[in-house]
Amino acid sequence: MACGNSALAESKKINDEALIAEANMLIGYAHEANGRYKEALNCFLIASDLSKKNKVKPKLAQCYTAMGVIYWYQGFFDKAEEYYKKNIEICLELNDMNGLGASYGNLAILHDENKEIDKALVYYKKALAIFENAKRPAQTAACLDNMSLIFKQKDDFSQARSYNLRSYKIRESLHDSIGMLASMGNLGSIFIAQKDPDQAIPLSLKVLSIASRLGAKEDMKSAYYNLKDAYELKQDYKSANAIINKLMDLKDSLRNLDNASEIAELEAKFKNKEKEVELAEVKLTQELKEAENAEKLKRKNYSILILSIVGVFILLLAILLLKRFKEKKQVAEEFSEKNKAIEIQKKIIDTAYHELSEKNKDITDSIKYAKRIQEAIFPSQAYFSKLLPQAFAYFRPKDIVSGDFYWVDEGLDGSVLVAVVDCTGHGVPGAFMSIVGFNLLNKAIHENKCTDPADILNQVNIDLNETLKQTLEESAVKDGMEISLCKWDPRINKLEFAGANTIVYHISGTQINIVKGNKHPIGSFYGEALKKFQTIDIHINPGDCVYLFSDGFADQFGGEKGKKYKYKQLEEFLLANSAKSIQEQEHLLNAEFERWKGPLEQVDDVCVIGIRF
Repeated sequence: MACGNSALAESKKINDEALIAEANMLIGYAHEANGRYKEALNCFLIASDLSKKNKVKPKLAQCYTAMGVIYWYQGFFDKAEEYYKKNIEICLELNDMNGLGASYGNLAILHDENKEIDKALVYYKKALAIFENAKRPAQTAACLDNMSLIFKQKDDFSQARSYNLRSYKIRESLHDSIGMLASMGNLGSIFIAQKDPDQAIPLSLKVLSIASRLGAKEDMKSAYYNLKDAYELKQDYKSANAIINKLMDLKDSLRNLDNASEIAELEAKFKNKEKEVELAEVKLTQELKEAENAEKLKRKNYSILILSIVGVFILLLAILLLKRFKEKKQVAEEFSEKNKAIEIQKKIIDTAYHELSEKNKDITDSIKYAKRIQEAIFPSQAYFSKLLPQAFAYFRPKDIVSGDFYWVDEGLDGSVLVAVVDCTGHGVPGAFMSIVGFNLLNKAIHENKCTDPADILNQVNIDLNETLKQTLEESAVKDGMEISLCKWDPRINKLEFAGANTIVYHISGTQINIVKGNKHPIGSFYGEALKKFQTIDIHINPGDCVYLFSDGFADQFGGEKGKKYKYKQLEEFLLANSAKSIQEQEHLLNAEFERWKGPLEQVDDVCVIGIRF
């Protein structure tokens, strides 16, 4: 702004109209960036008047584009389209491809806001081809960013994020802070469209902080909209309502009736000035043709012209003042009604929020009590360490209670039995199934006297089917569990394994052996025959490690790209750390899970048992 004012003062001193027009354009852009649209339009009108007078068509085309953008910001879409098309006419006449690309991009934005996204995409592609061919990185970045929002509306989020990333990288290479801010704001809106408020909120808060520091009010408005939508997705209506109030304050400062009316006044003055010039040209022609009566005709026409302009101006001013008064009155009434409605809705939301908080507390207290019951039933750490002194159990429920559990017991023949069990579901449903599974394992050992791992799983399968008593109608979802069960006889150092849709890892030295159980779980649909399980012998050498686990660790999303951890990565991690002590392995396993998960939500219960023989 300071540079523009200095340039304007110097150009006026030397009376250079081309430089005066250029200085007004610089000042206008500064006003536009700070949301002072009336002042910006006034500067662009002065520049366009001087450019038309001096027949500087490239600068006139630039003025038309700038004026179109101001009208677009204020919601006058028809006026914006009119000035964009004026720019296109001049660009085609001058073969100005860069200006043509900018106008194609601006028309695409108008179609986008009118929900004509296919037309918008056509214009964006035309603009992008021109900018890339001309090697205009700033314009290319803006076009890519706008196209990402088109793909967002089409629910093509992969393309939306790809185009957004390309835009951000170009703007970052140009050190374009405002452009980078716009790309970040658009990425926040893409996260919201993907129903991912947890990524949208921190990003939008960052955009808001930077935009506030830079005074970029349009970017502040965009960030407020994203925050409002994100809090509503999280059903945090209190935070959403606070954002709405801030957004209304900002919108009042950016776009109000006074500002819109003053812009309309400027447009009317500009049109009247154009009409005055045209009439003056006609008048001059008549004077040249009628030299004898020139002086008399000139005075007469001048008087008529002045009276006409004054009359039209007074009439327009009266109409505008009356319209402005009525609009202000209507808006005041509408705001009053809306405020009343918002207060009523706020009271309803506050009441509902209080009721939900109370119910949530009751439910949470009940689940916490259920956790104590579940912990009391499962084996204690002392009993686990007594039977397996060189072993760890890494157990991390997704919710308060768990559908995964580990089980250890002493067999009738002096052996040690250990299992990792993954029941259907997690949370409360999984916890119910875990208690059923724990009791059925104990029953198979102590009541049915089973000793072989396959016999134990077969017995649990039979008992579970009878316990659940599934009917044809109730078995649309299969209730059951996946079990890794090992039997270790320390007297002869023999290890046996049976698996229900599970595997175990056996690491000996630098080699890892994947031991696969049967490919069916415990449990069946109504009328389905129960499938048998087989026992597998595993040859154990001193110092070997065996790992039993549920699928929660491998299925966890995380890392730089938010993908699953997967079993292959788990194999490599366990193999790389198998030589370390059992206690250190457990510590490293927890650190690896935290590193991979990062800020993302845990997706399932996690249970891993490691045993050194």
